[in-house]
Amino acid sequence: MKGSHPRITLLGNNSGRNLGDMAIMSSILESLSKRLPDAEFYVPSIKPEWTKKHYGDRYNVKAVNVMPWTLSLRLLGLPTLLCLAKSDVALICDGIIFGKKLFNPAFNYLITLVFLVPLARLLGCKMVCYSTGIGPFPSAISRILAKWTINGCDLVMMRERDSEKLTKDIGVTQPVELTGDAAFINPVSDDSVAVTIMREIGLDPEKPTMAINATAYLDTWLNQHERLQDPKGLLKTIAEGVKRAQANVKDTFQPMILCTHPMDEATCRELAEMCGGKVLTNSTYLSHDLQAVIRRCGVLVGMRFHSIVLASSVETPVVGLIYAPKVRGYLRLLECEDYSLELASLTPQLLGDKLITAWNARKELQERQRPIIGDLKEGAEHAADLLCSRYFGDVRERSVSTLAKAV
Repeated sequence: MKGSHPRITLLGNNSGRNLGDMAIMSSILESLSKRLPDAEFYVPSIKPEWTKKHYGDRYNVKAVNVMPWTLSLRLLGLPTLLCLAKSDVALICDGIIFGKKLFNPAFNYLITLVFLVPLARLLGCKMVCYSTGIGPFPSAISRILAKWTINGCDLVMMRERDSEKLTKDIGVTQPVELTGDAAFINPVSDDSVAVTIMREIGLDPEKPTMAINATAYLDTWLNQHERLQDPKGLLKTIAEGVKRAQANVKDTFQPMILCTHPMDEATCRELAEMCGGKVLTNSTYLSHDLQAVIRRCGVLVGMRFHSIVLASSVETPVVGLIYAPKVRGYLRLLECEDYSLELASLTPQLLGDKLITAWNARKELQERQRPIIGDLKEGAEHAADLLCSRYFGDVRERSVSTLAKAV
C-alpha cells in the first residue's frame, strides 16, 4: 500500500445523473467500506458537489472536480492523475467501455481510459475492471482499443456472461472473473420512505402499481436491422399496451413512470400523459429511495438496463423492452427471454398481452427470477471480497484483529 490506509479511485459516470451509475457508486462505497473501514475513496466527477452532498458524510469520500477548467477531458486530466498517484487501486466501475461515438470524449469514456490505464501503471496504481459491463463495439478500432484497455488492467471482473463472452470475442487475454453488477447490493431505504414518496408524486401507496421505464434513446443503440420504422411512435405503442393491460388484468394497477436519467424526463412525462401515470424521477430522489418505491411495484417493464437490474434486485418481476443488446443479454441471464420484447416487432397488442401475463403471474415470475438474482448478489459480494483479499488482505486482517480486541 502507498499509505497507512487503503486509497481507492472510482472511475465511472459519477455525476449523479444516471440512476444505475448512482446505485453502482453507492453500492461500491458501502460494500468496500464495510470490509475496509478506514478506506479513503477518490471520486472524479463533473459534479463533485453532488457526491460530496449525498455521500461525503456517510463515507470517507473525496469528490474531485474534472471539469475542463481543471485541465481535464472527462476523466483524462491532472485531477484524475493526482488521484491515481495517491491510490493503491483504481476501479473501472460500470458500463463505460463501449464503442458508440468513440471519438467524442464528452460521451465516450473508452477513448480516455486508453490513456489512463498505462498512466496508472506508471504511477504505481493497479487498474481493475470492477464488475464492468462492456460493449457494444460497432467498429474495428473500438474493439482494438477495448482489448488494449482491458488487457492493461491488473484484475478483470465482468458483471454478466455477455460481457465475459465479449472479452473473448475481442481478443482479451487476461483471465476474467464473472461476478455480478454492483448495483445488486445497493442498500435500499425503508418502506416508510417509499410510502412518503408515493404520496408526494400523487400515487396511492395502498393500490397495486406497475412501473414503466422509457428512454429518449429509443432505438438508437440497436443495429440497423433491429430499429423501428417509426421511432417516434414507440411511446404511443407503450402507452396503448399499458392501458390494454390495465383494463384486462385481474386486479387493476396504477401506472408509475420511472425516469432514470434527466435526459429522459421529457420522454417519461410524455408517456405519463399518454397512459395517465405519475412520474418518479432520480432528479429528485436517490437510488436507495427509488428502489424502495420499486420494491412496492408488482411488475416493472423497462428499457434502461439499470431500471431492470434495480427492480429485479428488490425482487420486482421484470419485462424488458430491448433498446440495447445488454438488456436482451440480461433477460437471457434471468432465463426470461419470453419476457424480452424486441422493439422492431412491438405492437400495443403484443405488449399488452405480455403485461397481462406478467401481471397475473407476477408471483410465479418473481419466484422464477429470485434464485438467479440471489446468485448475482453473491457475485457482487464476491467482487468486493476478491478485490480486498488481492490488494488489502493484510489491512482486513488488522481490522478484524482490532475489532476483536475492542470487543
